[in-house]
Formats: sequence, C-alpha cells, structure tokens
Amino acid sequence: MKKVCYTVVLQSQLGPRAGELLLQEEAGTVSGELCLLRRRNRFSGSVLQSGKYLISGALRSQVEKLPYDAIFTIHQGRLSGGMVTRYGCWDLTGVEAAVPQEAVQPAAVGE
Repeated sequence: MKKVCYTVVLQSQLGPRAGELLLQEEAGTVSGELCLLRRRNRFSGSVLQSGKYLISGALRSQVEKLPYDAIFTIHQGRLSGGMVTRYGCWDLTGVEAAVPQEAVQPAAVGE
C-alpha cells in the first residue's frame, strides 16, 4: 500500500482553506482523509490513470455536511485539480509533505 501526504489549499467560496490530504493507494483504488476546518473527512475513490485520481466524500463543518467529488493529478510532488460541490467547482492545489507518524503505524488494540 502506498501512502502519501499533501499540504493542500482549497479555494472555496469563503476564501482559501489550508489543510492536509492523506492518500492511500492500493490496487487501483484510493482512500484517505482530507483534513480541513479542523475536521478529518474520509474519502474513497479510484485511480483513473497513473497520477490521476477521482475521489468522493463530504466536508464537515459546524453548520453542514457538504458532499463533493474531486478530480486531481499528481506530478512531481505537486497536486492540482478541482472539487465539485453544490456551490460550484473549487480549485485544490498542494505539495507533498511528510506522512504523519500515526498514518504509518497501525493503531494499537483498543484505540
């Protein structure tokens, strides 16, 4: 399983929102977390071709849960693409970062 972390910026209707995207790739599928607005948002999706991904999930805030689909490419450590929501399409960009230690080691029993 390949795990990569990106520091990302989402250009939303309320301005830029910084966060992290943890991407786990295995056998043509992807999953992970998009951490924005101090919340961890799980997603899943597929590899469209080498370096190109389609994911779906929902962004949670204090007010709502906003479903989205996102398509992005990764080339030479840079992520670029867009997120489609009911409020429009938002740009998503990022750069590769170190994978957080808790994402590398399996959780202990009982956590």
